[in-house]
Amino acid sequence: MSFYQKEGVRPSEMDKTEFYKLLIRRYKEKTATDEEIEVFFQLIREGKLEASLMAEMGIDLDEAESGVPRVRSRRPYYIAAAAMVLIASGMAFLLMNRPSAPLPESNLALTPDDVPAGGNHATLTLPDGSRIALDEMGIGALVEEAGVRIDKTEDGQLVYQVAPSASAETSHGSEPVLHEISTPRGGQYQVVLPDGSRVWLNAGSRIRFPPVFASRNREVFLEGEGFFAVEHDDRPFIVHTDGQQIGVLGTEFNVRAHPDEPMVQTTLVRGSVRVDLKNGQSSYVLKPNQQSVVNRQAQTARIESVVATEYAAWKDGYFTFRDTPLATVMQDVARWYDVAVDAGALPDKRLYAVLPRDVSLATLLEMIELTSGVQFTLKERRVSLER
Repeated sequence: MSFYQKEGVRPSEMDKTEFYKLLIRRYKEKTATDEEIEVFFQLIREGKLEASLMAEMGIDLDEAESGVPRVRSRRPYYIAAAAMVLIASGMAFLLMNRPSAPLPESNLALTPDDVPAGGNHATLTLPDGSRIALDEMGIGALVEEAGVRIDKTEDGQLVYQVAPSASAETSHGSEPVLHEISTPRGGQYQVVLPDGSRVWLNAGSRIRFPPVFASRNREVFLEGEGFFAVEHDDRPFIVHTDGQQIGVLGTEFNVRAHPDEPMVQTTLVRGSVRVDLKNGQSSYVLKPNQQSVVNRQAQTARIESVVATEYAAWKDGYFTFRDTPLATVMQDVARWYDVAVDAGALPDKRLYAVLPRDVSLATLLEMIELTSGVQFTLKERRVSLER
């Protein structure tokens, strides 16, 4: 039941300002339903929450735009979007209880070393070792062989189309022939697999799969982070990562399996998946809004209840952090902007945040500064704490 049903009113019967206030309140209190979170994201995308977020912080929007030093007026929209960054662990919401003195002005606004946001960058590696830089290729067919056609579409997707006569290939009589798509740090890409399933690859990730799936199953191998929207098929769809494998028929889920992180996260948005540990001794079936967290070395796992859409928000252009350690936040920032971060010096703070991924690095760091109390410097693609 959504909050406006609990309140006994419908959105059409409410003043929009009150509706926005209720939505923000429930989001801040972490009691919003999936439906309400989707509405929240959409309103931010449309710019409709800006005034309400500013009012929530006790900031006059006209004053903010005219240059009051507490809010950097050059980016009022993005600062409003960042206003929902909360400091967890019982600490105060800095902007709602900000000091009477102006906040320190960030040096980031004037840095000549700003870094643009990441974009659609990926490389296709064929079985013979040849590599195709996808962002340098034109629209249309890139490869046509053995009944398989690989196209780059106008919206930047890589699409595999398989003729009915095509058959799965093997090398040395048993091992499948695999294609690989990899994204660099600062890159992402969307792929339509040979069965019509869709995969969104996040930065610093790679996926390997056969150009024609076998008759008995559909197997892919993931390193890094990917969101899967799997087409229903009688053949099981299996995602292999280090430490586990995931089996599905048709569903939507996110997998985070970076080699430099000890845990593998599988988060289910829709349908059902089974997570099998590589030791063969444990298996878990997830329901929507559940997440398995597997320690790949110890081969142990736990199941948590989560808001699954938050873990997939990156493919829609948002960083979403819920009670996330600042060190983890900066790890994601480093991958997306392809920069180095002096992580060892970061304070032990946790963030609850919705932040846009399409802004420059200096802009994003300013958003984090506004609420974390941490000041950053950015020089030669390295982020450090200001001392």
